[in-house]
Amino acid sequence: MKKSILLFAFATLAVAVITTSCNKGGKGGAPANGIFGEKSGMVVYKPFDMMGVKMSQTLYFDDYGQKEMRETVIEGNMMGTAMKQHSIDIREGNISYHYDLENNMGQGDATSKEVYKATLTDAVMEQMNFASLSDKWKKTLDYKEEGEETVAGFKGIKYSIAPDSLNPANRLIGVHYKNIPLKIVMGQLEMVADKAEFGVKVPAEKFKLPEGYTVVDENTLKQRDMQGTEPETGTDSLQQ
Repeated sequence: MKKSILLFAFATLAVAVITTSCNKGGKGGAPANGIFGEKSGMVVYKPFDMMGVKMSQTLYFDDYGQKEMRETVIEGNMMGTAMKQHSIDIREGNISYHYDLENNMGQGDATSKEVYKATLTDAVMEQMNFASLSDKWKKTLDYKEEGEETVAGFKGIKYSIAPDSLNPANRLIGVHYKNIPLKIVMGQLEMVADKAEFGVKVPAEKFKLPEGYTVVDENTLKQRDMQGTEPETGTDSLQQ
């Protein structure tokens, strides 16, 4: 199913939060085998509205970011078409999972009962701890520290990067507290923390995959793309 340009923009920002949240952040604090400088926590981001479509997201993490779950809801009405997508992204170590709890793009219920599994590369994992961020990556992303900024009551490092080398003027602005993303702004798209709690107990269920879903790995997805086939839904139970 094809997404609208607006939904693609929201998805791009969500990906930016996930993949760049660990690239830059508060210096120190995170242990050698962790990503964040707090053992566990929850960050609730302010709902963001654009052209009648609203996105809200909540981040949960444990084991200093070795386990991470993001819950994202995109909903609204665009050109008379109702739409809603409720998705979950889980990462444990270098393995990531994505699935939809609901996906209605104005064409009825298009929710797939599949969990999409991917293995993050060594290059991505290398960037997940500021202490190990190389000068090469800083230069590639044109990383610049912009001082400090307080978001949701926490003072973090403010930075900017140019993720698109062909358009260096289009910079992404972020604020991170101990590597934990509190603010991401990219053009008209933004995610700003409204509430953050650290050191809280996060239920183990937050990091579990749903029952009744089938796990599909990245190699299977590539084969589908080449063959132009559509996924089957709800055919097998998820083995955990």
